[in-house]
Amino acid sequence: MGDLDDKRQNPFWIPAKASRALRINLERSEVIRHEVLYEDEVTQVRDREVFVGNHIPEWRLIAGFVSACLVLTVLLLRAGSLQVVHGAMYRAQADDNRFRTEILPARRGVVRDAKGVIIAENVPSFDLRVRWSDLSTDFKQQRETLDWVSSIAGVSRDEVVGMLHTTGTSPDDWNTDEWITVAKDVPYDQAIAASVRLPEFSGVALITSAKRRYPFSAEIPSLSHILGYVGPLTVKEHERYQDLGYLRNDEIGKAGIERTYENRIRGTAGERRVEVDAFARPRAVLEERSPIDGQDVTLSIDVQLQRVAEQALKKGLERAKVTRGSAIAMDAQTGAIRAIVSWPAYDNNAFAGHVSSTVYASLLENEDRPLFPRAWSGQFPSGSVIKPLISVAALQEKVITPNTTVVSTGGIHVGPWFFPDWLGGGHGVTNVRRAISMSVNTFYYYVGGGYGDFRGLGVDRLTDWMRRFFLGSPTGLDIIGEAAGHVPSQEWKLETKGERWYIGDTYNLSIGQGDLLVTPLQIARITAIIANGGRAVIPHVVEGSQASSEVPIVEADALAWKTVQQGMRDTVTNGSGRALSGLLMSPAGKTGTAQWRSDKPNHAWFTSFAPFDKPKIVVTVLMEEGIEGSTYAVPVAKEILEGWGRLYPSSP
Repeated sequence: MGDLDDKRQNPFWIPAKASRALRINLERSEVIRHEVLYEDEVTQVRDREVFVGNHIPEWRLIAGFVSACLVLTVLLLRAGSLQVVHGAMYRAQADDNRFRTEILPARRGVVRDAKGVIIAENVPSFDLRVRWSDLSTDFKQQRETLDWVSSIAGVSRDEVVGMLHTTGTSPDDWNTDEWITVAKDVPYDQAIAASVRLPEFSGVALITSAKRRYPFSAEIPSLSHILGYVGPLTVKEHERYQDLGYLRNDEIGKAGIERTYENRIRGTAGERRVEVDAFARPRAVLEERSPIDGQDVTLSIDVQLQRVAEQALKKGLERAKVTRGSAIAMDAQTGAIRAIVSWPAYDNNAFAGHVSSTVYASLLENEDRPLFPRAWSGQFPSGSVIKPLISVAALQEKVITPNTTVVSTGGIHVGPWFFPDWLGGGHGVTNVRRAISMSVNTFYYYVGGGYGDFRGLGVDRLTDWMRRFFLGSPTGLDIIGEAAGHVPSQEWKLETKGERWYIGDTYNLSIGQGDLLVTPLQIARITAIIANGGRAVIPHVVEGSQASSEVPIVEADALAWKTVQQGMRDTVTNGSGRALSGLLMSPAGKTGTAQWRSDKPNHAWFTSFAPFDKPKIVVTVLMEEGIEGSTYAVPVAKEILEGWGRLYPSSP
């Protein structure tokens, strides 16, 4: 019954006898056969794989392992690159986000006149600056910031963006980490109102800087040509000077003393390193290097004499009904310029801070060129003021003696051409002193080109002596922009004009006409050389700038210098400059009238030195289209000499 009950309860019941028959000897069998019972038959699966679910192919396992190794390798290499190879760079970038270096501008040196009066100084100014890299990255907020900035600057948003990116020809040239000034000289009330809203905007700063002020230039505009002005760097200037430490935001001297002595006046900027928060607002100062202020400069210019010279020239121009001229007062012994006027002039305060485009355009469009320093950059025919130089040359070359005479009958004829004297009928018997004092052209036709049996200097010796007196080259004035003038020659005319040199060219050159060009400053220097007996001073406007310069000498006999000096004194006592004869300082001088165009009036010249026996001052005047030197230029020189006598009463 037991077996029967087991069979009923277990469908896989096997009788005990059969069970013993199925037993396997595990010790003797080499293989255990696995058998599966499928319903009514038993199937042997010895040579089949046993299914245990989805399996991973071997190649996939290998691929996965290799991929995992590659990814791990890349991560390790990248980590090494970030932390080891480029670690310093990324640390620096992180520091850049945390730290800022601010430039501390140096004080620009002030400029004083010869008596210590300040004629160029610095005054406080509010400037609005923007740094592109600190602006919000949110487009809407960035737009709001730029709109606010543009409202203060008084320009459009696009113009503000243009200011921030005007560093080069491509975006690669842009330095977005530099502070850029977008509004200079912001009015005080507007600056105070802007400072209240500044915390709302990142990348914007309102700073107190300095702008240049010229306290006398409105009253004495001719000082502007001497002093010049400063202005923001242009793109080309920034590219040229950035290696010298100039930033886009810096200003640089543009003309006059401000430009010539830029390195001396500018100073050296300092730096301040600060820690900033996430909004680029300063939190703490980490280190600071103070700026080194620029050096002050003292000029040889006397503001009071400059005023006298300017007013005298303006009155003279009004009398002659002309608008352009120059006047120079220079120390005869040192070359220090006490006053130098170019008229018309301008007020250089117009270039400090924001420059009005309307004002600037009016200056550029003015046909009288008020920005042009004609006293040292203008080039003109010399007319008769060159005759003292030619007299020295003729005496030294033994072409004449102090007693040589020429009969002036009103001019000379050469073939079909006539070369006139200025006085119809001539001056009669004339020696060199009378030729200087009365400006006798006929005498210089003989001396320069010769006539009949009289052999003159000739073109080669004429031009050689003009170059000995340094014509055709700058005087060495310590202001950039001086013109060299021009001394013509046979070779120059043939090469330039394709024409040979004629005797008429020599005659014209002998009286300062033709292609000869000089500057008023060159004539002042020639006058000083003659007054000093050959000692050639170097004109300068900064005290001490020529202290170590070797003064050149024009070699000539004492008799030649003395004769010419006396002829210039005769000009005042009984010649074309008699209007000066009443001055106690006993001046000497030479008048000149220079043709420059057949359809325009002549230029009027006068050059002088005083006192005659001990020269201390040289005064040279040019009135463009002033018709005649004795009529219009001499009175201007008289006022300047009188002013000098009042300001320096012990000098005479």
